[in-house]
Amino acid sequence: MRQGGAAATCVPVRLDSSDWESALFIHVVGPECKQDRRILKNSNEISAFVQSELMTHARASIVLLHLEIATVVADPLSFEILLAPGHITSHFEALKLLSSQPRLSWFFGDGDYRILRTLQHPLTDEQHKEFDTLLKEAFSRDATLRMMGQYDAQTALAEIVSHYTPRAGIARDVSRH
Repeated sequence: MRQGGAAATCVPVRLDSSDWESALFIHVVGPECKQDRRILKNSNEISAFVQSELMTHARASIVLLHLEIATVVADPLSFEILLAPGHITSHFEALKLLSSQPRLSWFFGDGDYRILRTLQHPLTDEQHKEFDTLLKEAFSRDATLRMMGQYDAQTALAEIVSHYTPRAGIARDVSRH
């Protein structure tokens, strides 16, 4: 989903400790994201948040992670990561780790995959419980769909993605105003 100049993913990794944890990787490229890259690289403080929800498609359960990073005031970076925990092992593992790890790490990279900025936020017991609940509900629902012969995560993901439109960016040439 790089048509809007950026892409995001959540995957299990090993960072500075020997423990596995899920981390967010945001690739900020394209002309639409030029100002975002500058702000990410040079700003003292950047606020970012993640929300999650379970999407109950007729063919599979999809967990949605909505990320928002306050770069440009009128046009923040916004991403939705779709995880199919019943279909892709790393998606299951990412959610399982989010239900217990102490922090959430964010990595922002440019077109050459150089790190522009990193962020870390602690995860609370309430957030752990939310991720655990999402994972259990998705797993249970997907098991029922499999028993009925109706499970098809690829179809569910394709239908959901078909409703997305890429970020166009805002007019950033302030010299004309």
